[in-house]
Amino acid sequence: MTLLASDLNARTIADRLAAGRLAARDGRTYNLRLTDLRAVRPRAGWLRFALSVRDQTGQLASTPLAAGIISAGGRGVKPWLEVSINPQLEFADGEKLDGRLAGLEEALIDLIGTLIPPGGHLMVEYESPPHTETHRALLLGVPAAATYLGNLMFNAGFRGHFKDWYISEGGHEGPRKLQGNKSPSETAAREALRSHLTELAKFITRPTPENEADAAVITRARARADKILRDFHDAG
Repeated sequence: MTLLASDLNARTIADRLAAGRLAARDGRTYNLRLTDLRAVRPRAGWLRFALSVRDQTGQLASTPLAAGIISAGGRGVKPWLEVSINPQLEFADGEKLDGRLAGLEEALIDLIGTLIPPGGHLMVEYESPPHTETHRALLLGVPAAATYLGNLMFNAGFRGHFKDWYISEGGHEGPRKLQGNKSPSETAAREALRSHLTELAKFITRPTPENEADAAVITRARARADKILRDFHDAG
């Protein structure tokens, strides 16, 4: 793989991502490995990557946990990642691991949160089957921070404004994804948080839908919203 000088900052982010370790909820730790890393031409400073996990025996998952694009930013744009996460992992010996149940999906987003600076952003694809909960919640008008993926991003420090890439604006945006931003300044962060809390407070008073499946989605989202409100009320 040949990288240009403009790709080096993106490579630094990729290396730090691969050097990270994901702590599972059962106390196990999984190492990460880049299984693909290549320049996206003609874009300068963009790298396409795939990231897999190793289990405690050193066995590498045959299915990547995440794949996407890393951008170093530039010209006033801060670094960002676009990622598709597949939490259902499989190993060569047939072992299967539910990375969502194990907490690896959450741990990965937390790790990404440590790598993206203020003003940067993370986009997570929600069109694939593992993310139907987020897709349905957004269609039901759930605030982004209370959706499953949005809540993981919010907890990882992406507490600026969200953008739902549900409809392509230029035809080149790829699959539907939710974008969580990091506010560029403390003033912007306070304003964004105030906006989130106001939106979430209104949301939890909404009536529950009559449709059973929709009601279940709203109930889970309401619990996430309530936790954010309680956490920030207690902190303030």
